[in-house]
Amino acid sequence: MKKIGLIIFMGLFSLTLAACGSDGVDYPVEYFNATVTGSSESGSGHIFTVETTGFYDMTVDVTVESGSITAYDVVSHEESADYGGLLIDETDFINDLVASDADLSSSELDAYAGATATRDALLDAALAALEHASEFYE
Repeated sequence: MKKIGLIIFMGLFSLTLAACGSDGVDYPVEYFNATVTGSSESGSGHIFTVETTGFYDMTVDVTVESGSITAYDVVSHEESADYGGLLIDETDFINDLVASDADLSSSELDAYAGATATRDALLDAALAALEHASEFYE
Protein backbone atom coordinates (compact mmCIF):
# COMPACT_ATOMS: atom_id res chain seq x y z
CA MET A 1 0.00 0.00 0.00
CA LYS A 2 2.84 2.39 0.84
CA LYS A 3 4.44 1.69 -2.56
CA ILE A 4 1.25 2.64 -4.40
CA GLY A 5 0.99 5.85 -2.40
CA LEU A 6 4.63 6.66 -3.15
CA ILE A 7 4.14 5.99 -6.87
CA ILE A 8 1.08 8.26 -6.96
CA PHE A 9 2.95 10.99 -5.05
CA MET A 10 5.97 10.81 -7.40
CA GLY A 11 3.69 10.95 -10.44
CA LEU A 12 1.89 14.03 -9.14
CA PHE A 13 5.20 15.65 -8.18
CA SER A 14 6.54 15.07 -11.71
CA LEU A 15 3.42 16.64 -13.21
CA THR A 16 3.82 19.63 -10.92
CA LEU A 17 7.40 20.18 -12.10
CA ALA A 18 6.35 19.85 -15.73
CA ALA A 19 3.66 22.49 -15.22
CA CYS A 20 6.33 25.05 -14.27
CA GLY A 21 7.54 25.13 -17.85
CA SER A 22 9.63 22.91 -20.02
CA ASP A 23 12.80 24.39 -18.58
CA GLY A 24 11.72 24.24 -14.93
CA VAL A 25 11.52 28.02 -14.50
CA ASP A 26 8.36 29.43 -12.96
CA TYR A 27 7.55 32.58 -15.00
CA PRO A 28 7.33 35.51 -14.64
CA VAL A 29 10.71 36.26 -13.06
CA GLU A 30 11.14 39.86 -11.92
CA TYR A 31 14.38 41.81 -12.05
CA PHE A 32 15.06 45.43 -11.08
CA ASN A 33 13.18 47.23 -13.90
CA ALA A 34 12.23 44.36 -16.18
CA THR A 35 10.35 41.07 -16.02
CA VAL A 36 11.23 37.94 -17.97
CA THR A 37 7.89 36.40 -18.90
CA GLY A 38 9.03 33.36 -20.85
CA SER A 39 11.76 31.63 -22.80
CA SER A 40 12.31 29.33 -25.72
CA GLU A 41 15.35 27.55 -27.09
CA SER A 42 17.15 28.98 -30.10
CA GLY A 43 20.03 26.96 -31.45
CA SER A 44 22.67 26.97 -28.73
CA GLY A 45 20.97 29.78 -26.77
CA HIS A 46 17.64 30.98 -25.49
CA ILE A 47 15.19 33.68 -26.49
CA PHE A 48 13.83 35.52 -23.46
CA THR A 49 10.65 37.55 -23.66
CA VAL A 50 11.07 40.58 -21.42
CA GLU A 51 8.57 43.25 -20.41
CA THR A 52 9.91 46.65 -19.40
CA THR A 53 8.75 50.25 -19.26
CA GLY A 54 10.26 53.34 -20.85
CA PHE A 55 7.67 56.09 -21.02
CA TYR A 56 5.23 53.29 -21.88
CA ASP A 57 5.23 49.49 -21.65
CA MET A 58 7.24 47.53 -24.17
CA THR A 59 8.00 43.89 -24.88
CA VAL A 60 11.30 42.67 -26.27
CA ASP A 61 12.78 39.32 -27.24
CA VAL A 62 16.45 38.99 -26.28
CA THR A 63 18.50 36.05 -27.55
CA VAL A 64 21.40 35.06 -25.28
CA GLU A 65 24.05 32.55 -26.29
CA SER A 66 27.07 31.73 -24.12
CA GLY A 67 26.56 34.80 -21.96
CA SER A 68 26.27 37.25 -24.87
CA ILE A 69 23.32 38.91 -26.53
CA THR A 70 23.15 37.73 -30.13
CA ALA A 71 19.78 39.20 -31.13
CA TYR A 72 17.41 41.83 -29.76
CA ASP A 73 13.94 42.45 -31.14
CA VAL A 74 11.46 45.04 -29.88
CA VAL A 75 8.19 43.15 -30.26
CA SER A 76 5.89 45.97 -29.19
CA HIS A 77 6.16 49.51 -27.86
CA GLU A 78 4.19 52.73 -27.68
CA GLU A 79 7.11 55.12 -27.28
CA SER A 80 6.69 58.49 -28.99
CA ALA A 81 7.72 58.54 -32.64
CA ASP A 82 10.08 61.49 -32.25
CA TYR A 83 12.02 60.32 -29.17
CA GLY A 84 11.82 56.74 -27.90
CA GLY A 85 10.29 55.39 -31.10
CA LEU A 86 13.04 57.07 -33.07
CA LEU A 87 15.65 55.41 -30.85
CA ILE A 88 14.05 52.00 -31.44
CA ASP A 89 13.15 52.29 -35.11
CA GLU A 90 15.56 54.73 -36.72
CA THR A 91 18.93 54.56 -34.97
CA ASP A 92 21.63 51.92 -34.60
CA PHE A 93 21.01 51.67 -30.85
CA ILE A 94 19.72 48.08 -30.97
CA ASN A 95 22.64 47.01 -33.19
CA ASP A 96 25.07 48.77 -30.84
CA LEU A 97 23.46 47.01 -27.88
CA VAL A 98 23.95 43.59 -29.51
CA ALA A 99 27.48 44.51 -30.62
CA SER A 100 28.42 45.59 -27.09
CA ASP A 101 28.94 41.88 -26.34
CA ALA A 102 27.41 42.12 -22.85
CA ASP A 103 29.42 45.26 -21.99
CA LEU A 104 26.33 47.36 -21.52
CA SER A 105 28.32 50.23 -20.04
CA SER A 106 29.74 51.03 -23.47
CA SER A 107 29.97 54.76 -24.21
CA GLU A 108 28.26 54.12 -27.57
CA LEU A 109 25.11 53.19 -25.68
CA ASP A 110 25.07 56.56 -23.89
CA ALA A 111 25.21 58.61 -27.10
CA TYR A 112 21.46 58.86 -27.66
CA ALA A 113 20.02 62.01 -26.11
CA GLY A 114 16.34 62.80 -25.72
CA ALA A 115 15.21 59.22 -25.17
CA THR A 116 16.74 58.43 -21.81
CA ALA A 117 13.75 56.54 -20.36
CA THR A 118 13.47 54.40 -23.49
CA ARG A 119 17.23 53.75 -23.58
CA ASP A 120 17.22 52.77 -19.91
CA ALA A 121 14.27 50.42 -20.42
CA LEU A 122 15.98 48.71 -23.36
CA LEU A 123 19.16 48.33 -21.31
CA ASP A 124 17.17 47.00 -18.34
CA ALA A 125 15.62 44.34 -20.60
CA ALA A 126 19.06 43.33 -21.86
CA LEU A 127 20.46 43.14 -18.32
CA ALA A 128 17.46 41.10 -17.14
CA ALA A 129 17.92 38.63 -20.01
CA LEU A 130 21.64 38.26 -19.28
CA GLU A 131 21.03 37.78 -15.55
CA HIS A 132 18.20 35.32 -16.21
CA ALA A 133 20.38 33.31 -18.59
CA SER A 134 23.18 33.23 -16.03
CA GLU A 135 20.86 32.30 -13.18
CA PHE A 136 18.87 29.54 -14.88
CA TYR A 137 20.76 28.35 -17.97
CA GLU A 138 24.49 28.23 -17.21
